[in-house]
This record gives sequence, structure tokens and C-alpha cells, in this order.
Amino acid sequence: MQNVIMHIDSALFQVLNGILTSPPTDHLFIFLTSIRHTWPIYAILALFIGFTYKKQGIIALMALALTLGITDQFSTHVLKPMVNRERPCRQEATIRLLIPCGPGQSFPSTHAINNGCLAMFIGIMFPHMRLWILVFALLVSYSRIYVGVHYPLDVLGGLLIGAVFGLFTAMMLKRFSIPTAKS
Repeated sequence: MQNVIMHIDSALFQVLNGILTSPPTDHLFIFLTSIRHTWPIYAILALFIGFTYKKQGIIALMALALTLGITDQFSTHVLKPMVNRERPCRQEATIRLLIPCGPGQSFPSTHAINNGCLAMFIGIMFPHMRLWILVFALLVSYSRIYVGVHYPLDVLGGLLIGAVFGLFTAMMLKRFSIPTAKS
């Protein structure tokens, strides 16, 4: 069964990384996959939340930052070594590699974990931003497949794991009555 799932994942990777590509989207996804390019967007979002929601926004941002630190380390130092899956850029015979392959293992995508966490948390705590942040998180996560450094299951698994962390953190803040935004 595991071989069948891996074969389907590899075939889907070939479609998403090879067939469904174009030069204009190459530039978009190379841009979105780079933390160097996306951190200013996250910084602007954090400033907006901090200035708009004052103390509650700052508390929410601190909780999110702590959770992102945990998810990032959990992915890198626990899950990836435990699963030990090779990246497609070291495994696939046919690949469009648009950025350097990168060190470490493939499952789960840490980009996807962090973006899944961020999207779930922001979507719950600040519902009026839900659609925008979800679309952005999905695009950044998908970029990891497009540029050739992760399989689709790496990204899907990362998004789901991150969403659980984001949900847990948001629910804990709501449980302790940290109000933010109304839907």
C-alpha cells in the first residue's frame, strides 16, 4: 500500500512540477518559495495586527511566534529525521529544479507546516483575513512542489500538521479569553 501511495505521489509531482508549468509562473513560484521575499509580507501583516488590535493583537502575535518556533523545530528536528524521506530533487529522474535542492529530508515540508499554522491561527483569530491568508499560505506551500524540492504529500502533510498547531494555539487563546476580531 505504501508503495502505491508513493507511486501516486511521484506521478502527481511529475504533473505539478513538469506538465502544469510555464515561464511566468516559474518567476512567481521562485519568488513565493523564498523566505527572503515573503518575510516582508508577514512583517506587514504583523504590524497591521499589532496596530489594529493593540494589546490583544500583540498577545496573539507572541503566541503565534512561539507556536511557529515550535512547529519549525518539530518539523526539522523530529518529523523529518523520523520519516527520513528523500527530496524529489535527489530522487526523481525527471525534474524541473528551479532553486537549489537544499539539505535535509522531504517530509514534511517545513514551509507548509509554518504556513498551515499561520493560516489556521490567523483565520480563527482574525476571520476577516481568513481568505487572503489561506490563499497566500497555499501558494507558498504549493511553490515547494513547483520548484522541485517537495512532493505533494510533503506539502499536504505539512499543511495539515501546521493547521493542527495553529488550531490548538488559537483555541488556547480563545479559552483564556484573549479577544481579537469578530467574524
